Amino acid sequence: MNIPQPFGLIVPGKNVITEFIPDASGRKFTLHIPFPIPNSFAMDDSTTSTSTSSSTCTLSQSQLLSKDLPTSISDIVFFLLPNIPIPPNNGAMLYWSAAPMDASGNVVQNNTVAPGTFELLGALTPDKTSAVFRTGWATHDQLLHLIQQTLFTKNTLYEGIMVTLGVSVEPLDNISNLNLERNCKGVEDRKNVARKIATDLFNYLQSFDEVGNARSGWMTVPVNVFERWFKRFEGKIDRDPNFFMKSSVE
Repeated sequence: MNIPQPFGLIVPGKNVITEFIPDASGRKFTLHIPFPIPNSFAMDDSTTSTSTSSSTCTLSQSQLLSKDLPTSISDIVFFLLPNIPIPPNNGAMLYWSAAPMDASGNVVQNNTVAPGTFELLGALTPDKTSAVFRTGWATHDQLLHLIQQTLFTKNTLYEGIMVTLGVSVEPLDNISNLNLERNCKGVEDRKNVARKIATDLFNYLQSFDEVGNARSGWMTVPVNVFERWFKRFEGKIDRDPNFFMKSSVE
């Protein structure tokens, strides 16, 4: 007898998804969300650049936010379906991974583009039967590299990205030991973005400080410096939406 699976997922722009597939144990579940890339997304000279080490492409801001890519999804809703309980004193941990896929929707495994490893998004418990989880996909370096390489080789090897969600039913003690509330990905992502933008602004302000150490702890800058910085910031983010998240900020 088939036992109904207990999970539901809401992804912006899609219908409610409940097609999680259980394994033989009934404690592991998977869900595949395909992102086929249309031919109109093929990279051209304006979005493709070549470095000394390899050919790469840089996504524009409009491409990064396109519904054709997983990077457009900032948050997802994960919930327990009503009247379908999970085992007592257990919770559900939600993971994600991404890999290139072919025209048939099959994950492609080879050495050209390595699939991502599973990463934790969050967990549900008997006291928290639904939650909104921040994906962080728009600034996830490994996923961005995977998308860029998939776009660069489109029509030759790959036809899109397959995001796989995995659910593991675990004892509550295992979940509580991860301290997910304190290490909330959404909060940390937002803090990190704010910190990187503030660092970029500080470095720009500091470039105008000709007085130097004349007054310790102070800077002398033009009155329109913020306007100038924001114009520069907009130009750079149009060329590379994630420039401020890189290890060194110009």
